[in-house]
Amino acid sequence: MKNLTGVLVFSAVLLLAPGCTRKTGEAPGPTDASATTGEASRTGASKGALGAEEDAGTVNSARAAQEACVDAWLQKQGLDAYGNPEGSMYAGGTPLFDERTGERTDRLDFIFKNKPEARQACQGDASAQ
Repeated sequence: MKNLTGVLVFSAVLLLAPGCTRKTGEAPGPTDASATTGEASRTGASKGALGAEEDAGTVNSARAAQEACVDAWLQKQGLDAYGNPEGSMYAGGTPLFDERTGERTDRLDFIFKNKPEARQACQGDASAQ
């Protein structure tokens, strides 16, 4: 009887242990993504060529400028970070993750799809850099 109890406990641990990891499905915010890029360039983990790092910096600064413009536009319109009315609640905490398909949507793409006037208001910022 002792062996049966031990086998059952061991089996339960083996079956349940792999299911303990949990992924929230939420994409890292812009701050997290830029910190990762900065760390990669400091350690040389990126492409390694100086030109590639400069190109990435230009793209990141253009993206940051466009995000700042969009955020200011959203705030001026009284909308939340996703272009919906302030106080909107989302299943899973964000509308950028589709739980049915497991796909993530870029925040700016999501906003521009639902609020094309945001793209028009911030178009000059993206093309200037």
